[in-house]
Amino acid sequence: MERCDLCDRFFDDRQALQQHIRDAPAHTLTFSCQPCNRTFVSHSALDQHTRDSPVHTLTYDCEPCSRSFGSQSALDQHAQNSPAHAVSFNCEPCNKTFVSQSALDQHLRESPAHTIKYDCEPCNRSFGSQSALDQHAQNSPAHAVSFNCEPCNKTFVSQSALDQHLRGSPAHTITYDCEPCGRTFSCQSALDQHVQNSPAHAVSFYCELCNRTFGSKDALDQHIQYSKAHIAPPSTPLDEFFQSFAGFNYNPKLPPSESYAQLKRFCRWGEYDPEDNEAWKQYQSALEAEVKMWFGAEDDLGAWHSLCRAIGIEPLPATCKQAVNVGTCLQSMIMHMDSGSKMRMWKSLSVKLANKVT
Repeated sequence: MERCDLCDRFFDDRQALQQHIRDAPAHTLTFSCQPCNRTFVSHSALDQHTRDSPVHTLTYDCEPCSRSFGSQSALDQHAQNSPAHAVSFNCEPCNKTFVSQSALDQHLRESPAHTIKYDCEPCNRSFGSQSALDQHAQNSPAHAVSFNCEPCNKTFVSQSALDQHLRGSPAHTITYDCEPCGRTFSCQSALDQHVQNSPAHAVSFYCELCNRTFGSKDALDQHIQYSKAHIAPPSTPLDEFFQSFAGFNYNPKLPPSESYAQLKRFCRWGEYDPEDNEAWKQYQSALEAEVKMWFGAEDDLGAWHSLCRAIGIEPLPATCKQAVNVGTCLQSMIMHMDSGSKMRMWKSLSVKLANKVT
């Protein structure tokens, strides 16, 4: 089946479709004139219509006066001869028109409205030349050059008068101030002499740790070298024990028990690890030596009180005899402590040892 796209009819074969297209008036080829909506049976008929019809004649339009001409030459002749299209020269400031450039130039030269003026902005006056303006600015008191002293808001007729004012006026005298003591000097050398001789400005060497001042670097160094406040505290038995493990970040401010727990995690020791057992024995020895170091002399009640405060014993013993009883009990516990379980058992029974020791 063959379909006709124009009228949507179907035919048995292509020959029948082509016969239909040739015979049907609806499928006859036409030539249309779009401007006047007319149809012609041939292209030659359409061309004849376009040439002969006034509607389709090619025209040349003059836009300023809306007239049409049959040729370009006719349009050009019209534009040349019509006064409405004559070339004009306009003066935009005063909205006037001239027939030539020379006439416009003459107007610009002679018209007062277009004369070049030289204005004096401060007094709003105009002059015919630059020299006249300059003469006005030079002679007018209103335009005399002035020299101002900004700090005291005074005006002078010359730079020398202003300089004299600055030199002679106390308000403008250059001063050299000593900021630490608030004193003022007339020259830099006087200020330098003051700083050099005044004890208040003597160079000092400050020890920030003990808030003391020294007169020389040598004195400060001597102080730091021999002052007990600057001598590093000696390592204790526990410090030496924990610092013997390379790479372990030991903090002396932590309780020994917490430091040992950190050490076990650092070394990855298990509960029955031989290295842990050996280290535990060394730790107990260091702990015992540390406690003995805390005691001091047996007749020093202050040393006993320091020990009791460190391990959390309250109330503090009133006499050295009472303190010795506490110390004997504590020493006995440390000497017989072989494992963490025994230490926890003793602590639960006695409740005499604070976390700093455990």
